[in-house]
Amino acid sequence: MRHILLIVIILCSSFYAKAQTELMEKLKERYDIKNGYQTMVNMTIDVPGLTVPQKDLSIKYEKGKKVQIRGKGILLIPKKGLVNQFSELLSIQAHWIFLSENGSVVNYKLVSMDPKSDWVTADIKILKEQSRIDEINLITKDSGEYLIKHTYASGNFPSATKISFWTNRLNIPLKFLGKSSLNKVKDKDGKIKGEILLKFSGFHFL
Repeated sequence: MRHILLIVIILCSSFYAKAQTELMEKLKERYDIKNGYQTMVNMTIDVPGLTVPQKDLSIKYEKGKKVQIRGKGILLIPKKGLVNQFSELLSIQAHWIFLSENGSVVNYKLVSMDPKSDWVTADIKILKEQSRIDEINLITKDSGEYLIKHTYASGNFPSATKISFWTNRLNIPLKFLGKSSLNKVKDKDGKIKGEILLKFSGFHFL
């Protein structure tokens, strides 16, 4: 009886590992950026205590280079949530831990095994049939936490991304502070809490 139970466990583990590997490969294929991309982004920032106007940005990313962001005025730029984050997240060596499955949605926790990565864990919600990441809860080493929710229209990449953040790495230009002080914007832990909504249009590969 013990031998039969052991065989069943081994077979189930083998099937589960194969299914997980296939899902990872499908995600990598969907979000692969071979050379780079260019897109327009409408950005809305909501930080309590600040009044920040909407901005229209032009974003260009070439693989191996820094992201180029152009727009009028001094900008608050999100450190997470841009299109190239998918490939960066999936290319880092990480331990995948199954959390739960509900119908077509499966949840995993990724634990980074790369000492150079800026994040520690990433809880991701995946729509299995479409091989699509709908949500990422990212815990970083020293810059806070980011909950990133994606909305899709057509194509492999999001049409909109909402980033809820709790971070100490958001540079706020003095022009946006007005009569407020930076201390009033930060909480007792020195972190800034808020949301950024990115709406993408005209996305194309280079």
